Amino acid sequence: MRQSYRTNRLEIALQQKRKASWKTVAGSAIKGTEYLYAVKDANFRSLNTWILAVRVPKSVYGNIIVQPIIAPGKKVWAGIDRKSIVLVRATKNPYRRLLYCKLNLADPSGYRTKLGTRRGDRSALPKWFSGLKWRMRLKRTVSTTLGKDEWAQVILVDRQDYSTMIRAYFAMKVWIMQEGFLMAS
Repeated sequence: MRQSYRTNRLEIALQQKRKASWKTVAGSAIKGTEYLYAVKDANFRSLNTWILAVRVPKSVYGNIIVQPIIAPGKKVWAGIDRKSIVLVRATKNPYRRLLYCKLNLADPSGYRTKLGTRRGDRSALPKWFSGLKWRMRLKRTVSTTLGKDEWAQVILVDRQDYSTMIRAYFAMKVWIMQEGFLMAS
């Protein structure tokens, strides 16, 4: 039986705001502000203290990255500090003022780095996504796409709502790894 995680049991507190620079996967340098948040996951009794970075570029057109800096020393979360979510500007009305991230789940089998979700997968998601479901749309609804990901599920977030970004990270990565959740084929 799966643990009943709740996003409202995450205690999120800003620890530090600092100027920073980081590199993209392509190797280009991005300058901006890094917000460090201490997160206590009250869904667990121990091994529940995290430090997450929310990296916000100077450019309003840049992508925001959410990634753990310090994770509890639990074997199931080994390497989670290399997993991030990337939030991108929506380009279609009425969503243009919002950001979205693809609802890509961590792959606890280790076979792939992530597992994408598509149209029709919303009902198969774990119960802890219930607080985020009203934010979910298909990518084609919020942005134009050149690839074949128009049916991908995305989560919409306000540009300055860093706590919701962190809650989405825990739902898509941390708890998925903890429970070993795999989408039914």
